[in-house]
Amino acid sequence: EPPLKDTPALEARDGPLKITPTVNGPLKLEGNAEIVTGTGHTIDRTARVFLCRCGHSANKPFCDNSHKRVGFVG
Repeated sequence: EPPLKDTPALEARDGPLKITPTVNGPLKLEGNAEIVTGTGHTIDRTARVFLCRCGHSANKPFCDNSHKRVGFVG
């Protein structure tokens, strides 16, 4: 499980969330988002984040640019 971050609460927990898959890279999330583990712990609150979709990040669920090293296509 990723380490928890001490992040302030979001001003709003609703509103539009735009999810854009980048070319051969991560998912880009724009809008108020809380990243929560499967056990219910909040690990980040943010308005913009890049999430791994290649499966090789050492910092999952966040992208660490491992997709470039492994040649991810998707």
